[in-house]
Amino acid sequence: MKAKDASTYAIILQTLKSDPTLQPSARSSVQKIRCSAVQCCGALVLQIKKNVDNSSELGAELGKVLSDTATASTLHHTTMIEIRDLDECATKEEIAEALGTSLGARGLNKKVVRTLRKAYAGTQVAVSALPDDLATKALELGHIRIGWVNYRIRGREHAPHCYSCWSPSH
Repeated sequence: MKAKDASTYAIILQTLKSDPTLQPSARSSVQKIRCSAVQCCGALVLQIKKNVDNSSELGAELGKVLSDTATASTLHHTTMIEIRDLDECATKEEIAEALGTSLGARGLNKKVVRTLRKAYAGTQVAVSALPDDLATKALELGHIRIGWVNYRIRGREHAPHCYSCWSPSH
């Protein structure tokens, strides 16, 4: 959560703790409360337990409670996978569509495919960030059909994230 105006994070946290509608869901979901460094992005971070399914609902509830004082956003655990030896005609849209079809998650947008780079002998390598459950399903499959050909899938080390606010890519 990031403050919109001059309110301090202590006031925001006090507002959250005093709201009766948040008590049952937040008490069972939140693992830690941290204030990140001001020089980075200055945010209040509520770290959610790993096996909690309602994190986006909790984020929406927090947004309703703090509508005028702060903005709430949710970050999800993701796993990076690599799809290797793609032909040179493969596109991000085609890869995202094939991932959605084979993993049973229709409607994945092309943003799940982070990079598509050239490799040796006219092939390409795609790096994709998927939610943990979909990534484990993809890694169990080991191969994915994109167009006419089956391609290898393997795990990749996750992208670095900010140690202050846990947000990726900054």
